[in-house]
Amino acid sequence: MLKSNLPEKLKKGREAALEFLPILKAKLASPDGSLHAGTMLSTAAWLAGTSLHRSFEFKEENPPGTVIKSDEVNREWESLMVLLEEYNFQRRDIPVGRLMLTARAVMKKHGSDYLDRARTGIVLCSILIQQYNTVRIIDPYAAAGIVAQRVLEAARQFLRL
Repeated sequence: MLKSNLPEKLKKGREAALEFLPILKAKLASPDGSLHAGTMLSTAAWLAGTSLHRSFEFKEENPPGTVIKSDEVNREWESLMVLLEEYNFQRRDIPVGRLMLTARAVMKKHGSDYLDRARTGIVLCSILIQQYNTVRIIDPYAAAGIVAQRVLEAARQFLRL
């Protein structure tokens, strides 16, 4: 998807994702400087899912690790997967869509709420998928599957950070 075709919130999200990308790479690089594509995607997706979870402002009375069953989370997860598919593949019919601390500072700088942060996380995942696909590190459909699973896991699981 071309940068000029993005709605304003996604443009801001893309700017935030691009700003956060070097921070993520620096934190996850091995001592020799190499990066693992699955780890990068999984981490970005987990950050997106955590932001999605927080956007619902669930009561914090459950113990950490509690899986939250929520139709709202499922609906918003589906919309995030559609965003992932549109951003990466310029289509909505890909099966996968059907089926933290540093990031907060960057996102606050860009004036976004938790749902905007979740969308930015998806944009970050999309940037990573595109970069990895360009150099043939990981199949984009497999990468989208990793992202979909991790976002849903993070969004449905209560964690105290």
